[in-house]
Amino acid sequence: MAKRRKQVQPRTGVERAFGEVMRTIREELGVSQMTLHAKTGLDRTFISDLERGVQCPSLRTIYRIADGLGISATNLVRRTAESPYFVVPTDEG
Repeated sequence: MAKRRKQVQPRTGVERAFGEVMRTIREELGVSQMTLHAKTGLDRTFISDLERGVQCPSLRTIYRIADGLGISATNLVRRTAESPYFVVPTDEG
């Protein structure tokens, strides 16, 4: 059996902020990850990774998620920028 690499969940940053906002909106609407999967065509494990801040969404993915949640992509991005976890990305890393 292949050894699975442990994923480190970020404490702050754009990915963490986006994931927290995405999860909050999804739960407020009473939508499960499986339902969001059905509405967006995104893999459920990818949705989970996004919510945990492990994956970074593309612009296309942001629009698919917003459409699946029935909100505007603008609202999703604005709420991400207002999140306490949001940190402006830099080239330093």
